Amino acid sequence: MPAMDAGGNGSGQAGMDRVRVEFPADTINMSIARTVAAAIAARADLTLDQVEDVRLAMDEATAHMIKIARPGSSVRCDLWIEGRALHASVGCVVDSEPPPEPDPFAWTVLTALVESAALHVDGSTAELRWSLTNDQSLHA
Repeated sequence: MPAMDAGGNGSGQAGMDRVRVEFPADTINMSIARTVAAAIAARADLTLDQVEDVRLAMDEATAHMIKIARPGSSVRCDLWIEGRALHASVGCVVDSEPPPEPDPFAWTVLTALVESAALHVDGSTAELRWSLTNDQSLHA
């Protein structure tokens, strides 16, 4: 069963600054991460195009983590707003060291959608981090 937690990150901003959602590593659950990411992106006052980019970026990140996750494990997604930027961390426990690299096409799509993306592996844990900054020049 999916789990969600929300809490402040100590940045001094009012309200929810950090959201974590965790779900079984199965593609049927990708919509959970995509929906939560879009909600946080809207809260960060990203443009409509950027909100759609966030949805697609979360799809690519969670798809890779589900692919490499240890069978029966969970995928954890953390999203937080820092200043004008939305940050995401998608992680899981992996079955092999090192885990397979992201599909080159999927990685190209992800890096085209966000400003920065990096995959980190520490022992049996993999984490894909990405961020996108609010483009205030596009606001009316």
